[in-house]
Amino acid sequence: MALIELKNVERHYRLGDNDVAALAGVSLTIEAGEYVAIVGQSGSGKSTLMNVLGCLDKPTTGSYTIAGRDTAALEPDELAALRREHFGFIFQRYHLLGHLDARANAALPAVYTGQGTGKRLERARQLLERLGLAERLHHKPNELSGGQQQRVSIARALMNGGQIILADEPTGALDSASGAEMLRLLSELNASGHTVIIVTHDHSVAAQARRVITMKDGHVLSDAGTPAGHLPRQPEPPPASQINRLQRSFVQWREAVQTAWSALKGSRLRTALSMLGISIGIASVVSIVALTSAARQSFESDLASFISGRISVWRGNAILPPGAQPKAFQPAEIEGLRALPGVVGVNLEREAQMTVRQGSRDALMTVRSGGPQTLTARKLRVAEGRYFNTLDLRDSAQVVVIDQKARENLFKKGESPIGRTLMLTLGGMPDPAAQAAGVQAPAWATLPMTVVGVVESDAALLSGGNWLGEVFLPDSTFTRKVDARADYDHFDLLISPKTPPEQVREQMTHRLRALHGAEDFSIWSGEEEFRKVTRITAGLAGVFAGVAAIALVVGGVGVMNIMLVSVSERTREIGIRMAVGARRSDVLLQFLVEAVVLCCLGGLVGVALSWLAAFGFNQVQQQLHVSVSWDALVVAFAVSSGVGLIFGTLPARRAAALSPVDALARE
Repeated sequence: MALIELKNVERHYRLGDNDVAALAGVSLTIEAGEYVAIVGQSGSGKSTLMNVLGCLDKPTTGSYTIAGRDTAALEPDELAALRREHFGFIFQRYHLLGHLDARANAALPAVYTGQGTGKRLERARQLLERLGLAERLHHKPNELSGGQQQRVSIARALMNGGQIILADEPTGALDSASGAEMLRLLSELNASGHTVIIVTHDHSVAAQARRVITMKDGHVLSDAGTPAGHLPRQPEPPPASQINRLQRSFVQWREAVQTAWSALKGSRLRTALSMLGISIGIASVVSIVALTSAARQSFESDLASFISGRISVWRGNAILPPGAQPKAFQPAEIEGLRALPGVVGVNLEREAQMTVRQGSRDALMTVRSGGPQTLTARKLRVAEGRYFNTLDLRDSAQVVVIDQKARENLFKKGESPIGRTLMLTLGGMPDPAAQAAGVQAPAWATLPMTVVGVVESDAALLSGGNWLGEVFLPDSTFTRKVDARADYDHFDLLISPKTPPEQVREQMTHRLRALHGAEDFSIWSGEEEFRKVTRITAGLAGVFAGVAAIALVVGGVGVMNIMLVSVSERTREIGIRMAVGARRSDVLLQFLVEAVVLCCLGGLVGVALSWLAAFGFNQVQQQLHVSVSWDALVVAFAVSSGVGLIFGTLPARRAAALSPVDALARE
């Protein structure tokens, strides 16, 4: 069975409306171990024939079999495997990759077999030393002469065995001495069992072969045929090695990352500009998310601190029938609720609107009763002075605690209110005994009170408090001087954080309904409202992040544009890699990895910019602490990788879809 067999092979091209036949009914067979020269003038079809023989191009019609396999039935990746395992190419223009040294160029075909770095570089070294390039292993192509570059391409052709050596005008770009050396090397390769096929227009070069095929206008004009007595031979195979699928994948990924890094370093300005778009997008998203998260956390923690652990109860209900009078809460009822599981305290409050005077200043304020649990229930803390002590509460002391709003209304800025006297003006309360004696109650009375403390809210974002200002009296003082009723219109139950508010609310509702005979009261725990607020803030944070993500999309479009340009500029490199055996998936992976690496670098810079922005923001204000967490770094890399994958897919697919012969023809 012949190694190569062509039967009535035609290759047609479309040039506008014209159909051009580069090959017209070519039929020939080539045995293993032959040395064949294909001769013809420019346009004779010899280069097209070489491309078909090397599985770089496919015939339009006809049959081409190699080692018994019909190439017409093979997929692109199967053709790549044929090129990788059977062929070695020597091009007229060398086609070496400029960013790789001689050894790495020679070792390139072994990358796509999955050969480990150490083994393939060692074999490349041995081949180059055999070809007289021991001193040039680490030189780039632009540091080598034409003859040296051509010897590197021979080493590359032999890397995977090179059963069939295809040489396109191997001496065309060389001087006479280098050309003679090249022909000598080809003869030695043929003598060692390699099938050598050269394409040339120089008859003196063709004379070195043992078989000459002459072409003209796409036809075989003459063919000397296989020499009489020729015995098929095979070259010595390269050293065998066991390569599993996992190892092959690892080698391909590493090669893709290294190639991407080299390509990005080779175009530093373009890389920097591409990274800038991604960096701005990532910085915008991370900064906006960090800022909104800080604001949400502060607001929600303040709100949760203000309303959590408290259930408010007041008399009255909107669903009561007309004319029904809601009952006030008796002390015995409240004490019964204090015993419910999960209740840790009860805050009893009364309030009244009063005119409060200090010196020449007066203001309408809310006067509240204060007990032992008031600070906890209202999330207040003492900012100056003290709160009511046991004696104040027991002896109905005429002392008050004011909030910051009351302080602003009644005192000058910087003036301490501690120890100062406030005059509270209140309406007269009817006295039953006085009314029975016919004595009219006074329309108003003034109570002197000494300020012992100033309180402020524990919730920074909720520190506005009552807009009128608040004055707290000891509960006993309020009962004796302001409102002598024994019952209450409102109170707060303080519950343990571990106790579900719904459980306490259900038990409390059941008990009060039984005591009052109807549900003439209202209960508010704030938990549902808090959940609504958190949903709203989460939605707003998502909207802000979405607006910021527009910059990321713009950056991604920029990356796609840059990658399309890169594919266009590196078409010849793609062709070289395909010629030495790269599959379409290898090319796809290479450009996808390059896009992802570019975007990840941009993401890293974006996170750094976000961190600097957060640091600067924290330096100029103290209300919100914005931080960029390590989670942001992980998310930034994930998002950057996603952007690279999404916007790098089109360029990568375009690169993978290129035909090897078309890619090699471009400059």
